[in-house]
Order: sequence, then C-alpha cells, then structure tokens
Amino acid sequence: MTWQISIFLENKIGHFERVTRILREASVNIRSMTINNTVSGWGILNLVVDQPERGCEALVDGGVSATLREIIVLRMEERPGGLDDILQKLAAAAVNFDNAYGINHGKYAFLIVDAGNIPDARAKLKAVGVEPLTPEESYLKN
Repeated sequence: MTWQISIFLENKIGHFERVTRILREASVNIRSMTINNTVSGWGILNLVVDQPERGCEALVDGGVSATLREIIVLRMEERPGGLDDILQKLAAAAVNFDNAYGINHGKYAFLIVDAGNIPDARAKLKAVGVEPLTPEESYLKN
C-alpha cells in the first residue's frame, strides 16, 4: 500500500515549519506536497514522503494532527498530453477521485490520486490495464 500523510494545519506563521522540522529531525524526506485552505484559517497539508509510517508517527508524537491515507500513484509520460492520457484511463476505468496532485521526476511524472475507495479504484484500474506504482516506486526510492 502507498500512503500520504494528511495534516490538519492552522494557517499561522511557523505551523508549516514545525511540520518540516519534525520530519527533518526524523530523517523523513518529502517527495511531494499539496496544501489547501479550508475554512476559518485551517487547511489540509498532504505529503508523500519516503517513510510515511515513521513520518506520521513523528508528527503525532510532536503534537501535530496527522493521519495516514492510502493513495494511488500512477506514472505518466513527461510530455504534452501525458496527464490527459492518464486521466482518460481513469475515466475509462470509472475511477472518481477526491483529490489529485502531481510530481515531476525526470523522464516521468506521477499523478497522486486520493479516492474514496482505494481497493475498488485499484481493481478498476487493473481491469483497463493500468498498474499503480509500488510503494518503493511511489516514494521514489528506486
């Protein structure tokens, strides 16, 4: 399984830095991130890190409201139309997602998908010939 760390974060100076400091001290490397403002000065920070369990544990131990959420990571060609190609495959598989964001890593780019029912989404993707990345590939350990 591939995980992201989701953090409920108050939009105040120093709060994001607290997260990065805790991860730095735990020797956890951030591979990708997205932050979204919600309401009343709060937001959700989603991180893909090289050691999600260790990172989440360090954050919780440091008093940060963090949880692990299973995600799907898909490789796409790093070229014009690469995102469109993978989104067409998601549509053909009838996979709807709640959140998505990407990362560029050399020859390839990766689409990170947060869907409501990950096991169902994985099965639907496999049925149309799309294989999600392994955790090692997703955390860019290779």
